[in-house]
Amino acid sequence: MNQHSQLSQLGINLVDSLQKIEAYEAAILARREKDTIHIPTVGSTISTAYEQLRNASEYSEGDLLQQRAIRRYLNRVLSFHAKVTTNHLADELIAELTQSEYLPNDHTTKTDVKAIARDIKRYYNAYWDYAETHRSPAKRAAFQKWTLDVLSVRCEQTLQSHVRQLLFAHFAYTALYDKIDTKKLIKNNERIDNEDLSIVLYVAVHRALLKSDEATIRTALIDSYRQDIDDVKQFESFNQKLNRLFDSNTVVYATRVVSKNGAPLRFIYTGFFRADGPLTTQSLKSPESLEQNLHRHIDQEYMDLNKRLDVGIIRSIIFLLITKGIIGFAIEVPYDMLTIGAILWVPFLINLLFPALFIAVSRLTLSTPLPRNTTAVINHVSGMLFANEATTSQIRLQKEKLSVGFNALYAITFLVVFTGLTWVLYKMQFTIVQGFIFFIFLSTASFLAFRLSRLIHELEVVNTPQGTLSLIRDVVYMPFIYVGQQISYRYSKVNIVAMVLDLLIELPLKTILRLVRQWTQFLNDKKDELI
Repeated sequence: MNQHSQLSQLGINLVDSLQKIEAYEAAILARREKDTIHIPTVGSTISTAYEQLRNASEYSEGDLLQQRAIRRYLNRVLSFHAKVTTNHLADELIAELTQSEYLPNDHTTKTDVKAIARDIKRYYNAYWDYAETHRSPAKRAAFQKWTLDVLSVRCEQTLQSHVRQLLFAHFAYTALYDKIDTKKLIKNNERIDNEDLSIVLYVAVHRALLKSDEATIRTALIDSYRQDIDDVKQFESFNQKLNRLFDSNTVVYATRVVSKNGAPLRFIYTGFFRADGPLTTQSLKSPESLEQNLHRHIDQEYMDLNKRLDVGIIRSIIFLLITKGIIGFAIEVPYDMLTIGAILWVPFLINLLFPALFIAVSRLTLSTPLPRNTTAVINHVSGMLFANEATTSQIRLQKEKLSVGFNALYAITFLVVFTGLTWVLYKMQFTIVQGFIFFIFLSTASFLAFRLSRLIHELEVVNTPQGTLSLIRDVVYMPFIYVGQQISYRYSKVNIVAMVLDLLIELPLKTILRLVRQWTQFLNDKKDELI
């Protein structure tokens, strides 16, 4: 490589990260056993169908679905009231994940199962060591959550390596650290130690660029700071600190800053770090080579974005229909029968179908970034990775100005929009309960459509000009988006629909399927005895 195309320090870090990934995955492949486990497929269709229903009700990121399934299993089989044996749990976990098609059959090895069994035993025993000296229900509940958080991630890491995500998080953190004055990230004079500002930025990178959940980030930080559960006291203290940081306005603000400036890093992740990424170290031979390969990658990402938007719309519609159907039959129908003596079908069907129709129509307003955004991304990435290219500038943190006039206008917009819609519903003879449900689901649909639109903005370096229709749309729907955001936040904390599914369907279904697997194994053993 000549001097003209010399990589910057960040470019050298990228090459080093890619080499580490290649070496790690090659070592894992070389050590991988051939003695894999076969799981009986009896009941797999039912189990897979339930998991799809359960995942639709939770509306979590696709990369987190297996981890969430692992956590639900652990929460179901591990008792935190009386200590139980854990010897068989790893085998049962693999069986459930395979039957639900999270894992391909004949893929998981006996070594994987043993590693998961060791982790389950270690974390579960550590919880009971803690419980013996701490009688406070609140402290036990917090420690239980941390235990399940880290244990569920540990189990998934055994089945599916996180090395690519973790090395990218380190790379992105390095790229942003010198460009952001972390002290200016502190919001509302929150008490955050200077040494914890690194954690703030790291959490923001995970949340904004990788869409990691709290459990994944918690585990990554525990590994980075070597605060695992082997030392219960340090584990508790470190997790208490993380809880304070996770809930802080500073982390929320830092995440917003990283997300707004993260488009080039997102393309670096999908191009270089993702398992199916098309870019390699050969793409870094020269700025011209990077530009050519990156241009093709960006065009492909735009095509994939359209597919993700379509999938997101379908998932949102399913989510709305499931939750509305359950709430409608649990609340709306009984209320109509008690107060009127008959079901008001017109409001019921409007509440059921209108939010889903609204989010389906919103797909027409979502389009991929303009070509000039591609040029801007390429220039930005080249500036990051090559020393002789134009360097990227410092990220400026805008000071938030309090505008009494705009806040008053914003409040008036809320009042006008909600008052107007209330009058329309009143004329359509909606009851109070039906009107309340309509507001909830229209707000939820508005927020889900808004969240899908953010997938486009996350890939933009240059802002797309906003037309008159877009401005009017924002004015009308912003109140619903805000309310939908609040509902979504609280729904994620207490997902009533998911709790109902877990209690009424998952627990008996998975119990029956486990008995069927055991019976099948018993019959197979009997057949072997006859030979």
